[in-house]
Amino acid sequence: MSNEETNKFHFFNRIKTSIVDFDKYQIFANEKFGKAIIYLLLLMIIFSCVVALSFTYQFKQSVDEGVSYIKNNIEDIKYENGILSVNNDNELFINTNFNMIPIVIINTQEDTDKVNEYIDEIGRYDSGIIILKDKIVYKNNLLSGTMEYEYNQIANEYSISNFTKEELLELINGLTTLNLYMGFFIVSAIYMFIIYFTSTIIDALMLALLGFIVARIVSVKIKFKACFNMGIYALTLPIILNLIYIVVNMFTGINIKYFQWMYTTISYIYMILAILLIRTDLINKHMELIKIINEQEKVRKDLEQQKEDKDNDKEEKPEQEDKQKKRDKEPKEDDNIDDNGLAPQQ
Repeated sequence: MSNEETNKFHFFNRIKTSIVDFDKYQIFANEKFGKAIIYLLLLMIIFSCVVALSFTYQFKQSVDEGVSYIKNNIEDIKYENGILSVNNDNELFINTNFNMIPIVIINTQEDTDKVNEYIDEIGRYDSGIIILKDKIVYKNNLLSGTMEYEYNQIANEYSISNFTKEELLELINGLTTLNLYMGFFIVSAIYMFIIYFTSTIIDALMLALLGFIVARIVSVKIKFKACFNMGIYALTLPIILNLIYIVVNMFTGINIKYFQWMYTTISYIYMILAILLIRTDLINKHMELIKIINEQEKVRKDLEQQKEDKDNDKEEKPEQEDKQKKRDKEPKEDDNIDDNGLAPQQ
């Protein structure tokens, strides 16, 4: 494929090709390293935005459910100078029926030595929230760790110095606008992008190492950079499947026990098949080259034979002319016979 044709190989066309057309992996391998990275960046931006959008939607539902719970179950809330107090700092464990946040732990006491215990507790669930005196800790099974939001940061952003339960409810109703959810979306998207882009780069490096080893085993000389390029494209289908799984899991709670194993296996299969197809293509090209060389050799021999025959003809022609001249000079018997058919008497 020429440079012009490669430039017309656009992003969504690359997604389709990397999934269904193994023959094009040789093109991906020969591309510049920067093009593969740009492709991965765009893919992970889409991935992060879709996941963050799903989080934002569930966050909105959580806010609505939280408002309802506060109205009906929380007696006292007080926030002042960055410190929150709920129900006179009593410890609360709240089990919800919501998939996104099945458990909420509240402890606004001065002593926060139990934070690690709380993190372990919500670790038993897919996700959960810990409300402390100075911050909120959020955990989700899709995240490698926890996310923390300090009250001071939120208060400074929205110019909040203090509030009570009634003021909080009014504040939440006032804050549940596009700006709040957009802020949550942006933070989630950035966090998701950093986490998943880093992990995908590591997966691509592992695939590149696998491809490099397999290429050497099957006697195909491929540079590590080319294997890394192919590794990125080999991860396309697993990334899309992972995105679908995350969204479905988020809204339905369905878990696939061996999904990570499937994710890895698919990418490895793509990589190995791409290497083997490249080997097959090289063998076919080698056979075609041998065939062309043989044909050229045959043509060369034919030309040499024709030239040799032509040279021989040139050498034989003067000899034949000399013989003909000699014949012409020799007296003929007919010249010694008169008109009566008798030879002259001597």
